Amino acid sequence: MTAPGIADRLNRSGPGLKRQLERLYSGVADIEELFARACAIVTERAAARPAALVALDDARCTDPDWFVAPDMIGYSAYVDRFGGTIDGVCTHVDHLESLGVRYLHLLALLKARDGDSDGGFAVADYLAVEPRLGTMADVGRLAARLRDARISLCVDLALNHTADDHPWARAARAGNPEFRDFYIVLDPAEAAMREADLTEVFPKTAPGNFTPVPAMGGSVWTTFYPFQWDLNWANPKVFLAMLEVMLRLANHGFEAFRLDSTAFLWKQAGTDCRNLPQAHYIVRALRAALDIAAPATLLKAEAVVPTAFVSPYFGADEGDGFESECHLVYNNSLMVAGWVALAEQSAPLPTAILGASDVLPRGANWLSYARCHDDIGWGAVLADLEDIDPDPVARLSHVARWLEGTGGSWARGKPFQSDGAALHGINGTFASLAGLEAAMDDTDREMAFRRVALLNTLAIASGGLATTYMGDEAGILNDASYLADPQKAHDGRWIHRPAMDWGALTTPSAHISVLWAS
Repeated sequence: MTAPGIADRLNRSGPGLKRQLERLYSGVADIEELFARACAIVTERAAARPAALVALDDARCTDPDWFVAPDMIGYSAYVDRFGGTIDGVCTHVDHLESLGVRYLHLLALLKARDGDSDGGFAVADYLAVEPRLGTMADVGRLAARLRDARISLCVDLALNHTADDHPWARAARAGNPEFRDFYIVLDPAEAAMREADLTEVFPKTAPGNFTPVPAMGGSVWTTFYPFQWDLNWANPKVFLAMLEVMLRLANHGFEAFRLDSTAFLWKQAGTDCRNLPQAHYIVRALRAALDIAAPATLLKAEAVVPTAFVSPYFGADEGDGFESECHLVYNNSLMVAGWVALAEQSAPLPTAILGASDVLPRGANWLSYARCHDDIGWGAVLADLEDIDPDPVARLSHVARWLEGTGGSWARGKPFQSDGAALHGINGTFASLAGLEAAMDDTDREMAFRRVALLNTLAIASGGLATTYMGDEAGILNDASYLADPQKAHDGRWIHRPAMDWGALTTPSAHISVLWAS
């Protein structure tokens, strides 16, 4: 099969790109002009694409289902905690190869704001690496080394917000009207009215969805933390700016983008501003552009939402044929259901989730996992559990308490964002949650290994791109040392973000890595 060239790809995917722009911006922009500007960005970035990546584009256009192969195993890690620097990660590629890894997600790699940065997800510069980790030139060398090992490199792309010290935000704060319109600023009365329709992501450490910023003339929309300013995707200039960012990053050798917080992209009065149709149109437009300029590159949706809202992030047919969205979507519900099943020693919930996620469009795959850098949030499966139990909140509260170590439990998790009145989340490493930390003897340890094997088997057997989180293959336990760091002590998720203990790979707990690799 001959790989299509840029002109063919533009003819094939250009109409889809234009269709999404029409849905998003008709009435606020000249669509022909907007489409022409988007196409100019796409063709310029395609022309600047390095030869090695053009060859990869050609190869993957002839094998579009390459990432659905059963031997696709993933791994996620923080650069500093895995290898110290980007060059340090290079020295551990052989470890990834020994695990059979084909996909590497480096978390929070791009330059973050100074001070608290939500673990690196408050991005101050999309086109620069966190300086203490290295440079984009280092990324290029790492990407080449990984390609030689048949490992695709993934980076986070925070679409919903920038840091409050991003150049766009600084310009907005300084009074530049063009960049002020990159963000959403409301007067106090309107902010209070909109707040009534919204839920809080971090009710304990960052309550509310708006932050007063006098220099901006009102309250800035801040869904997550006060220093993360939500972008105004209703402004077509934001779309063009982020399109440019994405394609430039793709040309640095990133082969996948984890689209952070996709469910929150579009804001509409009278709604909870989650999973709105326009959020899907934005991602479909980005997908169409990527299919033209850098078709070797994947989009992965981080949509931690109820199961019924997840599948649409793969795409949908709205009357003009199927419109592709993300290649990969986290199967967060299956991960949560696995822990429920482990705590209860019952399988109805994961069985229901597997049934609900059984049918996928061509050229799409779940990303399955047992643990990650984030907390386990129970809300994703509430609706699924309602079909099994008339009181799902009570049932999940019992599971949460069990995983916190109560009632003779083997687990050693820690509650997250809980004020004692609301069901929210739980933190902990895979090993500590599975019982290895509490194990008193060989029998206890063997049972912990079996729990790890069971959840890994669920992730792999579900058919998704099964991904393990740094250190889980070595049985690394909870690390409370973050409490001594003022910039981290407020965020309990750091308990399962310890530095990689390379020596642990030679200990009995590394039996977990054998179970994973098998």
